[in-house]
Amino acid sequence: MADWIGGNFYLTREQMEMNATYCYGWLNANGWSLNAISGMFGNMQTESGINPGIWEDLNEGNLNGGFGLTQWTPASKYLDWANERGLDYTQMDSNLMRIEWEVAEHEQWISTSAYPMSFEEFKTSEADPYTLGMTFLYNYERPTDLNQPFRGTQAQEWYKYLSGVDPPDPPGQLHKMPFYFYLKRRYI
Repeated sequence: MADWIGGNFYLTREQMEMNATYCYGWLNANGWSLNAISGMFGNMQTESGINPGIWEDLNEGNLNGGFGLTQWTPASKYLDWANERGLDYTQMDSNLMRIEWEVAEHEQWISTSAYPMSFEEFKTSEADPYTLGMTFLYNYERPTDLNQPFRGTQAQEWYKYLSGVDPPDPPGQLHKMPFYFYLKRRYI
């Protein structure tokens, strides 16, 4: 039985918490601070319900819409990346590996004057969860409407929840990405 749940459907709060706990263990083992994880989860809650297999508006197969934990848009951006690496794009670990790849490769994240922080700095930041929720909104998600303070509030709620949870050990080996995942396709 998986320690997470995913698919093209909305999750209950209990299912989101199960997924958040799984991701907390995975991300913690890869050097993320609890504050940064909470900030990211405050956004993932809005984007996907912390569901690695959900399509934007449940419109399965719409490659122009969003997909996955952070609703990569167009979905083909993430799906192509996963397929090039032989990963099952619906899996939680594949979604998390993509985020780690983005940190390492300086992808997706654009530091703003409102939140002048690199993705590497964000990953280990001890700033308060609200601020990190807003940082992720402005520097990573970048929606048309940036006036979404509830994402910072959700980050605070995830911090409170996760503060009472011991980060689980990732199943199997530590999920550090193999070196070859960083290589461009032409080198494989």
